[in-house]
Amino acid sequence: MGPLVPVIIITATLTLKSDTKPIPVKVNKPRGTLYWGGAGLNGPYVQPQLAMFAKVGISHCYIGQTNSASQAIGDAGMLIDALRAGINIRYIDDGEWPLSGMDKPSEQFNLIGYSYGSLLAAQTANYYAKNGNIVNHLVLIGSPIDADFLQALKANKNIKKVIVIDLVQHGDPIYAGIKQSDLIMVAKTLAEQMTRNKAEGHFYYAHVVDDSPKRWEALAHRLYEEGLR
Repeated sequence: MGPLVPVIIITATLTLKSDTKPIPVKVNKPRGTLYWGGAGLNGPYVQPQLAMFAKVGISHCYIGQTNSASQAIGDAGMLIDALRAGINIRYIDDGEWPLSGMDKPSEQFNLIGYSYGSLLAAQTANYYAKNGNIVNHLVLIGSPIDADFLQALKANKNIKKVIVIDLVQHGDPIYAGIKQSDLIMVAKTLAEQMTRNKAEGHFYYAHVVDDSPKRWEALAHRLYEEGLR
């Protein structure tokens, strides 16, 4: 079997040298600002929040793509998303998390996520950064992300800025880096906050109340001041 080795090497070399015409391959540069809402991904606050981002000067904002089933099956989908957030995707996943529709003229690539959506944003940022792309800003709002995953994102040189916005001052029992055991303990509180539908605690941005536009605008201004464009 030994004599076959140089034959294989020579054949491969000749094949490479004969390929003198490069084949153009278009690779979309990831850019624009993507936003994922909380569990369900389609709450009535999502579009108004995107509009506020655009209003303050954050250009080319659109909803992040996901393969979540939640949009198709309503309340059951929200539960599925919430369970995924608490069980698996709060931890780093080095699989593929690609996006589509990134032919935008924006000079930045920003990923923003709220609650469950913050984990989709985090996984997407991790995927693109590890593949050599620059993520200008990763914004995690009310995020149940695992502490080790958060540290890995902050340490990745291709993610230029990680912005963590906890909502504990509004009564949210969740915060970035929360332990799994603590997350389980606060499940009842989260359910109560969601049922009351008063835009309190974890749902400070997610329920629509009289002063929601002011809240969304304040968040948009904060992100603009952090450098998002």
